[in-house]
Amino acid sequence: MNYDLALKIENALKSGKENDQFDFKQEWHKENERLLHDILCFANTVHNRDCYIIFGVSDDKKLIGVNGKNRKKQADLLDMLANVGFAGDYTPKVAVDTLRVGYKEIDVLTIFNSFDVPYYIKKKPTNYNSIREGYIYMRIGDKNTPINQNAPMPDIEMLWKKRLGLTMPPLEQIKQRLANKLEWVSSEEGYYNTYKPDFQLLYQEDEEDERLAGEFYVYSQTNSHFLYSNIKVMFNITVLDRFQLISLDSGRYTTPVPTWSFLGKDEHINPLYIYKYYLKNSFAYQLQQFLFNEDNSEQVWAKHKYDEVILYFDNDTERILFEAYVLENSSLISEYLREADEHYYTLDSGNQLVNAESRKRLSMGLALNKALSQFRDRETGGKMHEA
Repeated sequence: MNYDLALKIENALKSGKENDQFDFKQEWHKENERLLHDILCFANTVHNRDCYIIFGVSDDKKLIGVNGKNRKKQADLLDMLANVGFAGDYTPKVAVDTLRVGYKEIDVLTIFNSFDVPYYIKKKPTNYNSIREGYIYMRIGDKNTPINQNAPMPDIEMLWKKRLGLTMPPLEQIKQRLANKLEWVSSEEGYYNTYKPDFQLLYQEDEEDERLAGEFYVYSQTNSHFLYSNIKVMFNITVLDRFQLISLDSGRYTTPVPTWSFLGKDEHINPLYIYKYYLKNSFAYQLQQFLFNEDNSEQVWAKHKYDEVILYFDNDTERILFEAYVLENSSLISEYLREADEHYYTLDSGNQLVNAESRKRLSMGLALNKALSQFRDRETGGKMHEA
């Protein structure tokens, strides 16, 4: 179950307000042409958030559930969009999910945020009569552009600015551009962006490197030698952010240092579970993916061993829900920990206390990763609280 989606929809149902991110429908559209118009309006938003059309809500915002009439599946939508000629061959990305709220089902159509805006039609299907080719439809507040009109020019200009990355602060622009490694040029000092040379990633020595101990995951590697450094995220001469890096396996694999989590308390008020993680929607994760060379077999193997003991969450909502699951299933975690203790690692810090603590945290990483897989695979029934 997509817990982040469920939480967003639950909050939207509680508020009962339509806006430029949420719309409520009693049932699915009778005509695909009108559905396409709604998709185009929500695809063309200036903000940087996914949008949702929720089916199964009456006009007075009461939850009634969705019936089978005109109901669409993911494949139906993809087929519909495939039969439309979009300008530049840029097709809006959508998904359909069914959620259970109390004893009723609702369908949620997600229109994913994109920077390929504006979306518009260059050739429509022959059976579409009202929608216009070459017109740009938008969602402004809780209103759609009428199907027989173009969006106002100032709003269309904002869509082009979004496409060019001009509506985001520099740090967010850099994060987005890291997804395309071909835009970046390597230099002795780090990297700079081909199209926006003021965007730079500059390496910096960590002055405390020799005094910093290696964290438990350095012993997940074939070679436990490591090196700390920093990387500065720059816009012109301004430091927007700074990340600590660690090079593992004697320099074969470099990654931003993950975040600690301290979960629960024992009778001595010590944390029950200590582990490290990344959020996949964070800058640190995007930077990790940028620095990783999937064509280098040594890096691939080093990252594989690293990922066995580090957790990755889609977002903070998933992390919070998983931690609640861990606390509710302590006996299961204990079983997984016993299994993890059988895994062999070379612990060569030269300090028995460090070795013992590292062994404990390596096992914790293995056990919690197994629990995370179980958490994601478990049968949930798609249940939400009554809204």
